[in-house]
Amino acid sequence: MLNATVKAHRPYLRASAGIQKLFVMLTMQPTVEAGRGRPRINLALVMDTSGSMREPAPGVQPEITPAEPFTVDGKTYNATYKGASKLDVAMEAARRLLESPHLQPDDTISLTQFDDRSEVVASGAVGERKMQLLEAVGRLQEYSGGTHMAPGLQNAAGELRRQADATRTVFLLTDGLAVDEDECRRAAAALAELRARIVALGVGEEYNEDLLTELCSITQGRPYDFRDMTVLPQILEGELGSATRQVVSDVQVTVKTVRDVRLVSATRVYPSLADLDATQVPLQLGSLEADDRTVFVLELDVPERPAVRARLAQVGVTYWVPAERYRGEVPPFDLVVEFTAEEALAAAVDAEVMGYVQQRNVDNLVRQAADQARSNPEQAAKTLQVARGMTQRLGNRGMTVALGKAEEELRGTGAISEGTRKTIKVGARTRTMKVGGPDETPQNVPSQEEIRRLTGA
Repeated sequence: MLNATVKAHRPYLRASAGIQKLFVMLTMQPTVEAGRGRPRINLALVMDTSGSMREPAPGVQPEITPAEPFTVDGKTYNATYKGASKLDVAMEAARRLLESPHLQPDDTISLTQFDDRSEVVASGAVGERKMQLLEAVGRLQEYSGGTHMAPGLQNAAGELRRQADATRTVFLLTDGLAVDEDECRRAAAALAELRARIVALGVGEEYNEDLLTELCSITQGRPYDFRDMTVLPQILEGELGSATRQVVSDVQVTVKTVRDVRLVSATRVYPSLADLDATQVPLQLGSLEADDRTVFVLELDVPERPAVRARLAQVGVTYWVPAERYRGEVPPFDLVVEFTAEEALAAAVDAEVMGYVQQRNVDNLVRQAADQARSNPEQAAKTLQVARGMTQRLGNRGMTVALGKAEEELRGTGAISEGTRKTIKVGARTRTMKVGGPDETPQNVPSQEEIRRLTGA
């Protein structure tokens, strides 16, 4: 019920040339048979109800009236407004989600709020508890306080644990800096053990995008950044649809390398980017959607070999099909390359694999530029220029435009605004592109050595 293939970025490596990098593309796609069954959905909505969620929603124009300074939840304001707040928009999006045609009566939803504390406001099967869930959304206005996120995630884990045979997803929405980041990481690890993915929705300019990205990587989820909250309902609907298509879950990959070959890193690169823990045995790859492939890149360090054809690793895959209650495996396959003294053969690169490797490189460059911008804006601009050129060649127009804006800000003001910083860092994770094949992959992308030279890394 699962098709899997493996392909290296170089079929030939140089003989007697010291340690070399080998990037291996692992592609997986559920079979038609697996795609016929829809899994039951267990969804946890975890909503920030801190005081700052009463501020105007980005993208929604309020009516602002000057006022004497006043303080709410430790923050001082000098104006009042009429219009939708961030919490208003989030509540309306939750209501629309509960009415989604993607939901079936036996799907389960829980609604959890967090601020200084956390409470499960309502939970249950959609067919039996829909009205109670809708009423609970309205009660979110009754809460307020600081931003303690971990208790919300812990409560979500408790709710999700009740349905063992369902696809588990957490929609986490926040607009603030969590004061309990380490506890959040531990809560995410507990959710990962439940095979639950976090879809993190960062609103505004105060939340920690690095933390949300990390939580998503831990659980093989996806982060979002909002410049316009009016798109929130569409994103929630889209991610709910994605959950209904996750027909294969708990994908585990065992990579048995030979001798001193070493697995350095593992990354999901399509349909979105997430870092895997390469030290885990087996690797935890999360869930796979029907009707599309999911692509991973494994990075290996390969020690020196003479001119010889060699097996470097054996790859085994196991998986779970929730709708069929079936655990299957893909027969192990070997990763074989040839070491050669012929320079022309050793120079050959598989363009499809490199298209995905370069998208991982774009993410690394964006994070590097964001760090450089704090102390060396000129170097950061050069790094962004390299990343933007790569997105152009990859055909990723959305990221090309976003990186161009960040580059303009740097050259004009010597800094990157918080909003732009979040947009490019989160966008590099969510705006990855499918590479069609060797003949469709853009050429002339810089090598690893060229990237280091151009960016000063």
